[in-house]
Amino acid sequence: MVLAMQEAEIFEAQHKGLPFTWWNNQDANPISKKIDHALINQAWAQSFSEAYAEFLEPLQSDHAPCLFHVPSMQRRAPKPFKFFNHIMDHPDYKETVRTAWNPSIIVGSSQFRLVRSLKLLKKDLRLINKRHFSGISQRVKEQEAALSELQKRLLTHPDPQTAAMEHEARSKWQVLAKAEQKFYHQRSRVKWYDLGDRSTAFFHKTVDQRRVIWVCLLSPDVSLRQHCNHL
Repeated sequence: MVLAMQEAEIFEAQHKGLPFTWWNNQDANPISKKIDHALINQAWAQSFSEAYAEFLEPLQSDHAPCLFHVPSMQRRAPKPFKFFNHIMDHPDYKETVRTAWNPSIIVGSSQFRLVRSLKLLKKDLRLINKRHFSGISQRVKEQEAALSELQKRLLTHPDPQTAAMEHEARSKWQVLAKAEQKFYHQRSRVKWYDLGDRSTAFFHKTVDQRRVIWVCLLSPDVSLRQHCNHL
């Protein structure tokens, strides 16, 4: 075998994992050996010097599978587009869709024009969400703090300018709070679709958490309602 490898100008790649790759599957006299190899040539070694083979557990087989790692070729998979319901409440939403949605200028079948139009629209919808709603929980907390400060000033030394600022801050806080509620509601539904209503720890935790949130929302205690925002 060594002679054949030399004639073919191949050699064993650097490897990690299990020292043996096969066993005879016998209880009385178990024997393990390395009979599987990852072979490369000089051109491969020069192009991917950091690559290595990893031998894994065989599970149902009597041979260990070999996984080849090439770090330089690993790419991050692009994040899938997610449509968040709360962006429909933003004032720029309808105009953004109206401007970006123009399938008549796209050449192709109806299905192609639909898919292409949706793809062109995604970047604009992502921009709305990133610009106005990214880090939604932190934005709600910051806006709530700003609103509280203005209300303190109004209830201490009221004046028209502070009143106008309070109305604007309250309106912005309401938009953000509603967006946060929709965001977590949508995310909880995604988890629910994945796990179903089976009697799992997730199921019981979700039910308990919803019960606590409704108690907070209906409570006349302001501090308790504020605490609800952190749940």
